[in-house]
Amino acid sequence: KLTGTIEYRPLYNLRELTHFDISGNQLSGEVEALIAPSVKYADFSNNGFTSMRRFEKYKVRSLQTLRYCDVSNNVIQQNATDILEIIAPNIEQFIASNNNISGSLPASLNNLPKLRQFIMASNALCGDLPDFTQSFATLQELDVSNQTEGFTGPIPEKLWRSLSLKILNLADNRLTGTIPSLVGNLDELEVFDLSNNLINSSLPSELGLLGGG
Repeated sequence: KLTGTIEYRPLYNLRELTHFDISGNQLSGEVEALIAPSVKYADFSNNGFTSMRRFEKYKVRSLQTLRYCDVSNNVIQQNATDILEIIAPNIEQFIASNNNISGSLPASLNNLPKLRQFIMASNALCGDLPDFTQSFATLQELDVSNQTEGFTGPIPEKLWRSLSLKILNLADNRLTGTIPSLVGNLDELEVFDLSNNLINSSLPSELGLLGGG
């Protein structure tokens, strides 16, 4: 297994590099997802990284090309806003589960129209769930379950209008409010988990409409 830290500066000269996978090692230090000008796929999962650099605007080309970023199963201890305030605008899959990322999610997530998979389960996130309005145009999987701090407040109404959602996992938080009849609009939904929250309503009959039921 690879150990130590990564010197990223020389890697940025690899102008044709599109796929970078160093998962399943014992690397530490900082993650730099925009590792090369043409990178589309970056997998840093299952290591010992402790932080993640911001997505820098000056790296214009790689900021536009990145589609997949996986930093799950590390020991990243940062505020979510520091990581996500600037994010690759064409990102399709962002996975950062099983870390120690804290704080609330920034409103900038609204600017990710191609996002299909957003997974930040098993961290220390808190605050209100943001209104992912624009992102939800194509979002298929949202998993922010099992937060040690926990999201609070009601689930945003526009979430129930996200017709492309297939997986919705908000379990093990402190969400309140009710499940509206709009849940019946989620025709594509395959996984629905709101367990271990503070929801104070019965399940609406419209839930039976899912999947043509």
